[in-house]
Amino acid sequence: MDLKPLVFCLLICVTVATSAQSRIVCEPQDKDGKTVAYIWPEPYLSKGNLCFDIKVDDGKACVANGGNTSWLTKAVIVDIDGESQGRDDTWFRVIHATITSERIAYKMEWTRDGKTWGVMQNVSIDRLSGQAVSWWLTAHGGDSYQCHAEGRKF
Repeated sequence: MDLKPLVFCLLICVTVATSAQSRIVCEPQDKDGKTVAYIWPEPYLSKGNLCFDIKVDDGKACVANGGNTSWLTKAVIVDIDGESQGRDDTWFRVIHATITSERIAYKMEWTRDGKTWGVMQNVSIDRLSGQAVSWWLTAHGGDSYQCHAEGRKF
């Protein structure tokens, strides 16, 4: 019996499955409506990298385990503690990304002048339980979320 067609088919299926994107959906655990923050931009996994669903005008919005990345998004309104910083071109960067089978964690920062970076958000997602915490700027304690991968196993 010739197994070549079967092996070829399995290789194609595995390649497609590992290269597919897996959007990470996180819902606030506090259902009383008091949570005003959320994980933004929305993360997803693609080819083993952590990526972000955001318009990119320059740079890359995907990062590998242990890596850093930055990108420019034009005409972004930045809001800090309810106070608008106006609309302008904004650079974002992710530093110290951790992407393992057990955990996803990263720190996101932003700048308008390219020199002074401000922490925007710290995110930690437990891939086994789906529990996540996002600390926004000056927040103490962070907001809790329940996360899952859409369409694929987390």
